[in-house]
Amino acid sequence: MIQRSPAPVARRESRVGRAFVVTLFGLAFLSGCRAREAPEAALARATAESRRAQIAALEKLIAQAEKGEIVTTDQIVIGVSEELLGSLLRASLPPDIVIANRISLRIESAEPLFRGGQAALLFKARVSSTDMPDARALLSLGGGLDEFRFEDGKLSARVKLKHFNVLESSLGDLGANALDGLVRANLESIQNAIPEIQVPVQLEQAIKVGGLTEGAVVAKPGTLPLAISVSQVIPANARLWVLLQAKAGPWQAAAAEKAPDEKVEAPTPATVKPKAEASK
Repeated sequence: MIQRSPAPVARRESRVGRAFVVTLFGLAFLSGCRAREAPEAALARATAESRRAQIAALEKLIAQAEKGEIVTTDQIVIGVSEELLGSLLRASLPPDIVIANRISLRIESAEPLFRGGQAALLFKARVSSTDMPDARALLSLGGGLDEFRFEDGKLSARVKLKHFNVLESSLGDLGANALDGLVRANLESIQNAIPEIQVPVQLEQAIKVGGLTEGAVVAKPGTLPLAISVSQVIPANARLWVLLQAKAGPWQAAAAEKAPDEKVEAPTPATVKPKAEASK
């Protein structure tokens, strides 16, 4: 029995890896390449930035509470759990994001974290070449939610990516450095490829009044529209608390209903009686 030597296979995989690195270097050179931050240093920096942001957000909330600015008596409060928003986010993710027409990025996991006044998002993604799918890398991406708004019965927000890190790479440090520069140059494009998150909310945006025609009080029918907008967002205790401000008016009178057309009966044709013949 003749066994095939593994050397050609190893040489082929080596050639694939080198070709992928060359592709990455070419794209990274065009976008501007810089030295990659070590994974440990990147994690420490992202953790420190998150802690500082949480402290600043909590200090702001405390100051607002002391001034009596966090009042919900005239606002609508909606609570969205991490589990619900995570399910909606994962369901809306695109299957693949193509970078510079050569590199494919697939987000494999997405987890929201609503703690300490921060609406954070954590992603993990696989990166491969559209030409050489055997060469792969693993990325972590972090960001948050921004641009909250309420329209047409839906609470919407955009994903904002703030940092990323190359966790694993089959290309070695050289290829990881090139991939780091490429992702950094296209981070905004990756962000824009993630669709906005939409949470359905059952809120009536108009009050319809049928009108009063009997009794001492008489009122014409019409509609009182409600303009609902996001007043404040407070991420805390694994929930996203959204405060909505509703403003009423102006009153819109209903169009006058047309009375049904009266049916006009066709005139009955006159009956002509024959004259009696005169007797002879």
